[in-house]
Amino acid sequence: MHYLNHAACGLLPDAALHAMHGYAQREQALGAYGAARQVQTEIEQLYQGIAATIHAQPGDIALTQGNSDGWSLVVSAMDWSGGGRILAPRSEWGGNLGILMQLSAQYGVQVEEIPSDADGAVDLEALETLLRTPASLVVLTWMPANSPLVQPAEAVGALCAQAGVPLLVDAAQAVGQWPVDVRQLQCAALTAPGRKWLRGPRGTGFVYVHPDFLPRLRPLTADHFSRPWQTGNSWAYRADARRLEQSEASVALRLGLGAALAAWNALGMEHIHSEIQKRADWLRDGLDRLPGIRAHRSGRHASSGIVTLECSSHDAAALHLGLQERGVEAALSPVAFTPWDMQARGLSAVLRLSAGHDTAWDSLQSCLDALAELVERR
Repeated sequence: MHYLNHAACGLLPDAALHAMHGYAQREQALGAYGAARQVQTEIEQLYQGIAATIHAQPGDIALTQGNSDGWSLVVSAMDWSGGGRILAPRSEWGGNLGILMQLSAQYGVQVEEIPSDADGAVDLEALETLLRTPASLVVLTWMPANSPLVQPAEAVGALCAQAGVPLLVDAAQAVGQWPVDVRQLQCAALTAPGRKWLRGPRGTGFVYVHPDFLPRLRPLTADHFSRPWQTGNSWAYRADARRLEQSEASVALRLGLGAALAAWNALGMEHIHSEIQKRADWLRDGLDRLPGIRAHRSGRHASSGIVTLECSSHDAAALHLGLQERGVEAALSPVAFTPWDMQARGLSAVLRLSAGHDTAWDSLQSCLDALAELVERR
């Protein structure tokens, strides 16, 4: 198999697999609680490792079951009882938009699309104008699922900070392949999964919450871990980001994420970022040489490791199936993933390729060869 689907889920490193297997055996021998007690140091190291990766503090980190879990935890923990106004870019993830539409239906929250520039990125001048009217929240999917676009997240963060409006960054496609510094982003919160570019197990992720934003988050799903009993008939939320967590979680998966993060750190962000970029650029150049195929570009903006394309002779679903039949694992990104952007661009689906930092060059060539064979068979 030629694996070109890291934007969906990276391939587990051996260390992560062994960590989970070893812990499962320990749980079998000692019981879940006994086994968990023995690995508390490793779990605390995971918080520390995530915090160091994004230039935060361990107390700013909550562990989640994935990006959507963390993103919805943040938004649902805010008080929308009086309505509100949320600004979102055209390329926002469809799942996030679905939650915002529910807030609109349930609480009358006003959801507005931020105008885009010619390349589909946030129009910064338009955003600055929108922020002159009071807003409750700005959300930003940093790197969309359906294109190589890298949104100008730091510039968006600067505008939000100037206006005093919290920014929630969906960094699902950024963490692990792109340098992330929450101080430079000036975001109130940031979410990411473990399963993509970090190559952790599915069912893991994290939320970063700025200490100044934390008091505004009051999750209803709190339990004795996140909102412990005090005295009499009183309870109080934890003073750190773990107020977004609950006591029940998969320790095995968290240990797997910790091992994957350690393997990622051993290679280093600079090396990983460079190797992913080289492979993405090589793929785009190769795709443009195939008849009837056009690789998407980001114009004046930076490009991520996500490679998407259009084909004049075959739809994306047919290409996706054809690649699968030829041993190439790619992805289909339908309109539901980024509905505002896909409709604006007149697209129903795009084929997505995403190589890892260590994807063999032979695999990239095999993908191009398979696509060449497909487009020749009209």
